[in-house]
Amino acid sequence: MERISLIINSPALRRRITEVLTGPGWLVSGYGMGRAVAYSSTPADIVVVEACALKADPSLAHQGARLIVLVSGQDDSFWPSSAHARLAGIIDRDDPDHGYIAAVREVLSGRGWVSPELVPTLLSGRMGHLRPTPPPASEVNRLTDRERGVARLVAEGFSNSEIAEQLTIERSTVKFHVSNVLRKLRCRDRAQVAALWHSHAPSVSFVA
Repeated sequence: MERISLIINSPALRRRITEVLTGPGWLVSGYGMGRAVAYSSTPADIVVVEACALKADPSLAHQGARLIVLVSGQDDSFWPSSAHARLAGIIDRDDPDHGYIAAVREVLSGRGWVSPELVPTLLSGRMGHLRPTPPPASEVNRLTDRERGVARLVAEGFSNSEIAEQLTIERSTVKFHVSNVLRKLRCRDRAQVAALWHSHAPSVSFVA
């Protein structure tokens, strides 16, 4: 049975999320910020942590489990922090119950998750500081011309099939290039590539 740990200071919100995530059959345990240390002795598959708790104790991002952070919309003071590279998901605390379940399911399956309400703002660049520190120029320069072209199309929201059609290459070749782009730029997923592109396009050259 998958174990979910909650580090949420608000008792009411903690109770609500505990009830929501217990429904699908997951084993859920919850703590306030003062008991966050209890997580380290209780192995969990996923930790859902309130933004203020992660901001107060950034070491939570290095505990080993997949981390989902709970934010208060696009104006949350957590965005400028440096822990984003280790996140597997971002949930808006105002999301409906099924949004929490979907987030946990996606992260358990090895994928990332960003609340749909946050995606338009993320892709518009208004949350550019979600990845506040761009990769060093040496890492960007390691991209081949083809990888930069693929990265640009990924950032524009093209699927692998659409990229293959645009560049007249095989879909398997696109997957290979996307994998290289993620690795070289230290991005977890395509959303982070998009955030990097929209936030740092003037200083990072993604030429086709």
